[in-house]
Amino acid sequence: MGIYFYGCMTLDGYLADKKHNLEWLHESGSIEETSFESFYQSMNITVMGRKTFNEIYKLGNPSQFYPTTENYVFTHDKNISVDGFKMIEGDVVSFVKNIDKSTNVWIVGGNTILAPLIDHDIVDVLIVLR
Repeated sequence: MGIYFYGCMTLDGYLADKKHNLEWLHESGSIEETSFESFYQSMNITVMGRKTFNEIYKLGNPSQFYPTTENYVFTHDKNISVDGFKMIEGDVVSFVKNIDKSTNVWIVGGNTILAPLIDHDIVDVLIVLR
């Protein structure tokens, strides 16, 4: 079906603030004020980097955030084990190319995840909120 990026960025074009923090995202609007709920319901898989996962983890009970999707986290740390998330390493481009084409994939975040996919023209839809 498609490879999607759905995310927010600051007006200066960054996902994190100058302190490499994502706290500002919590002030960017409620779920009801965005299209997030309908978007998420159409996704089958999420793919994210370790830093993005860490932000979700800080909020507590990460499995509550993405309960109906298969969730993959690219990391080199093999000691992480969290229900609902599969820790993997390798090449994100190869991984995404090998996902069943009838599947909707949400690239949740991380420049090291998103940039190579954009460079290889793999992302079908970019939804960017500010």
